[in-house]
Amino acid sequence: MWLKKEKKCRFFVPVAAVLIPTLLWCSVSWLLPDNLTLIEGEKTEISTQLPISAKTEESVNVLGVTTKPLADAFHLELGSSIMANPIQVGTTKVTFYLCNALPIKTIEATVIPKITLVPVGKTVGVSLDTKGLLVLGTGQVCVEGNETVEPCKGVLKTGDLLLKANGKELVNKETFIDVVNESKGEGIDVLLERKGSQKRVTIKPVYSQGEQAFKLGVWVRDSIQGIGTITFFDPKNNHFGALGHGVYDVDTGELMVIKNGSIIPSQLTDIIKGEKGEPGELAGIIQRGESLGEVTKNTEVGIYGTLDEPNAFQGTALPIALKQEIKIGKAEILSNIEGEKIDKYEIEIESIGKGSGKDMMIRVTDKRLLEKTGGIVQGMSGSPIIQNGQLIGAVTHVLVNDPERGYGTFIETMLQEISK
Repeated sequence: MWLKKEKKCRFFVPVAAVLIPTLLWCSVSWLLPDNLTLIEGEKTEISTQLPISAKTEESVNVLGVTTKPLADAFHLELGSSIMANPIQVGTTKVTFYLCNALPIKTIEATVIPKITLVPVGKTVGVSLDTKGLLVLGTGQVCVEGNETVEPCKGVLKTGDLLLKANGKELVNKETFIDVVNESKGEGIDVLLERKGSQKRVTIKPVYSQGEQAFKLGVWVRDSIQGIGTITFFDPKNNHFGALGHGVYDVDTGELMVIKNGSIIPSQLTDIIKGEKGEPGELAGIIQRGESLGEVTKNTEVGIYGTLDEPNAFQGTALPIALKQEIKIGKAEILSNIEGEKIDKYEIEIESIGKGSGKDMMIRVTDKRLLEKTGGIVQGMSGSPIIQNGQLIGAVTHVLVNDPERGYGTFIETMLQEISK
């Protein structure tokens, strides 16, 4: 019996000796940032509760890093304070060390120029044209003798983008219909894009007795419209960002690949109040015929483009805050929920993440907004978030089961997308 116990001890001690340091290393690595963005000339302090130091691995002309220990009244080292001094715009690498010896993590550090942006908070209409025609699905066509066939089965898939047919660019659905009618039932050479890769396929229309025309039995979309909120514009170059999240196709569930798009005036007509399990909505009318700006990018964290008119939106430019400057606590959002008026509403930042689009958990505390909307509603996505006189991000999503709460994305994340 004693021999068996001794063998177990000899086995578990080496395992523990390896496992505990590994878990410690992983935990410390997770606590450290995956990347670091700093503003030129603005020193930033990174405080830790562990003896961690940092060293610039490449250009010391871009970023200087110094580490000093933190101590209590008995002069015992409790952790460290890392001071980052962004000297000039550029990129370098920083390595973090445990106890000044064990390398834990190497990250990319980027120094950006000082940026001021105008927070907007105005609702607009958004119209996006797909890159080609987006396939929503395929179906059957009734031919002679009430027989049904599915011409595109196994050839086209939901989410495909149809770019050309018989050499003709598919700018809209009508163009595709013309090509199908002109085929007279002969095979059509189609250039499509599927998950980023292009390929050619041949699809053969069949004659529909009921519609007296050649058909393929495929449902496609060439555009999408909706209402959202402008987050900011840059007065230096008229670039804007909006929504804080991407535009996804409601049928395929995929991020839309766009050819172009525009933001256009809208008129709010109603507020559908949010309730538990039922997200609310800002309802309105898109006023076609006038463009406020061109949309050039649809990304996971917003849509981006350029304003047509420098004076399309008004406001006072504010400095931005990077993610390490954002604090849990009070903040405010700018939102346009009625008429043309943009109001400030109080919110609470409840938690801060590392950056994945859902970077901040926020809660609406303003009684006026809660009374009118129930909290965050569809159409408010993109409402700028301001804290301590700095633009820190945008509202992105509502929690369906708790409309008073939702997510926000960092302005830093949005600026990274606009610069790609």
